[in-house]
Amino acid sequence: MTEPFLNYIDPEPSTPAAYSPSETALLLLDFHIGIIQRFPNTTALAAVAKAAELRLCAKTHSMPIIHALVDPTTSPSPTTKGGEKLGAYIAAMVASGGVAEAAELNEGRNANDMTFTRAPGITSALLSPGLMEYLNEGGVKSLIVCGLSTSGAVLRTAMPATDAGFVVTVVEDACADPAQDVHDMVVGKVLPARAWVMTLEEWRRGYQGFWAC
Repeated sequence: MTEPFLNYIDPEPSTPAAYSPSETALLLLDFHIGIIQRFPNTTALAAVAKAAELRLCAKTHSMPIIHALVDPTTSPSPTTKGGEKLGAYIAAMVASGGVAEAAELNEGRNANDMTFTRAPGITSALLSPGLMEYLNEGGVKSLIVCGLSTSGAVLRTAMPATDAGFVVTVVEDACADPAQDVHDMVVGKVLPARAWVMTLEEWRRGYQGFWAC
């Protein structure tokens, strides 16, 4: 997977290596404590740890970091299927303090950390008010995506992002899904058709000598 990154002199515009850290943004999707706690295994915690490593690398290179979260103060649209159940789920998260983002992803926040929220029931982070404007105004061309869940926010942010003209990299072990077989299918069969998919270690090896962490 890392082979396309090795040409740093004249990289193809379809590869992440064609873009500097300032033209690249890290998207951290829905790492709410309440979502993490609902996973039936430890995969969400493992994804948080990998995402925290990615964020440290991004901070090292002053890369824009997007914390994309659900806004607990708004309600799902009346047209949202299962909106009542979703609203109850969000209310329970609020009551338990679960709407906060994992603490590991907020250590040493600075001006490069930006938070964008969207209403419950809107899965793609790109539909968060102001996010697309922020990316376009900042000259961002490449996105690194991770989050919860793989078949939800990750898939439905990554694919529209490629339609919008971004080069998209999904770091698969910084993502998780409640169903492991679904995660494996999405990162192994669905996303690679349009996005670069790799582990955190593969991503690091691919960028050695370019802007390694």
